[in-house]
Amino acid sequence: MAEATSPQTKRGAALHNPFAAGSDSESEREALARRSGIREVVFGVQDGLLTTMGLTTGVATATAGAAVAHTTILIAGLAGALAGMVSMGTGAYLAGCAERDLKRAAIHKERGELESQPLAEHEEMVGILTDRGVPAATAEELSRSLAQYPQLWEETHLEKELGISSNPHESPVRDGLVMALTFLIGAVIPIVPYIVTSGLDAVVGSLLLSAVVLVGVGVGKAAVIGQKLALGGTQVLGVGTAAALAGYVLGVLLPHVFGLRLPPA
Repeated sequence: MAEATSPQTKRGAALHNPFAAGSDSESEREALARRSGIREVVFGVQDGLLTTMGLTTGVATATAGAAVAHTTILIAGLAGALAGMVSMGTGAYLAGCAERDLKRAAIHKERGELESQPLAEHEEMVGILTDRGVPAATAEELSRSLAQYPQLWEETHLEKELGISSNPHESPVRDGLVMALTFLIGAVIPIVPYIVTSGLDAVVGSLLLSAVVLVGVGVGKAAVIGQKLALGGTQVLGVGTAAALAGYVLGVLLPHVFGLRLPPA
């Protein structure tokens, strides 16, 4: 019968082999990576909502009282939502490709240097360790110990020297799709009231619905990153209020500046 391994035994084994990859640290890293995906979701929804809310508010203000005001707002809002979805999605994809390729090139270069210039890389690691306060003799010993474990040796150089992971997990296609979808979801929200009603009721409904969703986005983000919920909701709502005011001001000023007026109803 196999003897069960106690937590104390596991910790002891880890102490005897400090270079062994721990499943706990790996799972924590994976969990952090998943949680960091909230950045794309929050950015996409928030950007889509704020952009469209500012656009529809500005157009509604500029076309107030015009015969084609409602149609103009809907066309502008939907066109802006679709154009923004394509722009944000392709932008995230291209940025992801560039970041992935840059990291792969850096990893390839560093691997070559580790193989062709081991002494120089050893001296670099000693310098990195001493810069962090490790005594020179200890840094020499640590560097030589790390070099006995090729994978850890490479990972340490990449993380400490270049600040990147040895296994980049970037997925440009996923990033592009997530950004496009979340932008569209956020962009549709301020348009919904204009679909079901018109005039001042639609403007007020759009602003109120957008405010509620912005608070929800802020609270959700705060819950994921461990921030105070009230602070997270207030921050995003404040940005949304500024966007709405900007749209209103532009809607009031631009028609006068350029002398643009639609036929009244």
